[in-house]
Amino acid sequence: MAESGFTKNKVLSELSRSPHGKLAEYLPVGKMAAAKESEFLAHLISWNHNKGAIRDSKVALPIVSLAEPSFPHELAENSLAHLALLGPRELEKALRFAYEAKLPASKRKAVMKVVEQYLREIESDVRRWDRVAVQHRDTLKSLYALTHTKPFLHGNIVLFGRDYDKNKMPYPVGSVFADIAKLKDLSPTEAAAIIVDRKIPFLIAMGALGKKAQEPDLVLALIGRMSATELITNTKMLEKLGVKTNPALRGAFEQALEKASKSKKNVLKTTRAAEAIEDEGLKEKLRGVQEKQLSNMSGPTGSWLVLADKSGSMSSAIEVARLVSATLARMCKGKVLLVFFDNTPRAIDVTGKTYDQIIAETKYVMADGGTSIGCGLQYALDAKMEFDGIAVISDGGENQGPYFHNVYPQYSALIGKQVPVYLYRTNGERNVFTGYLASASIDSQTFDIADNIDFYSVGNLVTTMREQRYGVLQEIMDTPLLTLADIFKPKRVSIAV
Repeated sequence: MAESGFTKNKVLSELSRSPHGKLAEYLPVGKMAAAKESEFLAHLISWNHNKGAIRDSKVALPIVSLAEPSFPHELAENSLAHLALLGPRELEKALRFAYEAKLPASKRKAVMKVVEQYLREIESDVRRWDRVAVQHRDTLKSLYALTHTKPFLHGNIVLFGRDYDKNKMPYPVGSVFADIAKLKDLSPTEAAAIIVDRKIPFLIAMGALGKKAQEPDLVLALIGRMSATELITNTKMLEKLGVKTNPALRGAFEQALEKASKSKKNVLKTTRAAEAIEDEGLKEKLRGVQEKQLSNMSGPTGSWLVLADKSGSMSSAIEVARLVSATLARMCKGKVLLVFFDNTPRAIDVTGKTYDQIIAETKYVMADGGTSIGCGLQYALDAKMEFDGIAVISDGGENQGPYFHNVYPQYSALIGKQVPVYLYRTNGERNVFTGYLASASIDSQTFDIADNIDFYSVGNLVTTMREQRYGVLQEIMDTPLLTLADIFKPKRVSIAV
């Protein structure tokens, strides 16, 4: 039967969306999941930390689970442990969200204890603390203040200027902070040496250097210091700083891109970066990075049929179809066929193609005509094409034959299996499609994106699709839960929830 009501797949769909910082949007479905599917939500928190691409959900889901009074104590520790795995900025967001979500006092206290232990763990290694403080100074100040945690002496000096008045210096002599403050007064060679030796983050170095950051030697040092995320998100800036015209800078940039290609976390940012770059050579390099990143990601791997609604007022479905098919095309090992439909199909083989290539090939597709979702599947049936999964992008308002639920049994008989059907439901007419599927006993999963057509959300949903109907759900349940002892070794934080 097709899904209805509250299901694990509905939880996965809703909690895979990106609310763009509005974490409270996760509360309604998240709290319901915490009450009705508590074990699944706990494993989803673990799976999402490892596989998810939406940072907001990694921040919000642990707090949402703790906001539900009936969420089991033994599962709550997994939520707290995953808070401790967050970066400083994300942890501050989670702490503030704990107040917004109105956690019970005991659970809010447990969150604060985790944050305190998090800070003490960083303080145990001064060089590590300095590296964190260089990039997250204001965030650390907030974490100490919000949890009423007194910093160690070095932290007090750096963050609050206390207990240090010998020479009236803003930072301890010889510290990385003193070195950053003097970067603008050094020669390019000296400044570059400090940036490399101190491992100063790209944006911090850029701000400290001012106009001097345009010096080739310094740009070279900055590229060598950049993380994969920094490299990808600042590609446009690096283009302006000369990586497309200076051979040495271009060589260093391409070498850094090769390292970035091993990352699983920046693929959607890589896609956006490639779209923004003007230099065709650099664009091709980024496409190569994207392809390697996608091959490292888990998700659908077989052949997929994407049926895209181009009937009247379905402009949003056309754009979502480009995003879905582009993600599949770069991730899957098999064939990806994009079929636009109104009352007739138009098929485009997008296997291996990039997002911008698909845009170029579909730029004249316009929303017009009636709606026969089944005509796209009929095309595959007539051509005897075998697929492992079907993604439908539509409002679900099918009103002309051939109807999908009538063609699907014939297609299943042809290929000898029943493939999973995913509906990306956009705004528009009343959804009759899933009702027709239910009446024909055809399984389907709906991703309701009517109010959330977003590049990152859509890409994240694509990675949850599988050729086996319940494949991702089993993956989630197989992901181990964590305890605080796994994070803070050997000392364990005492909690009372």
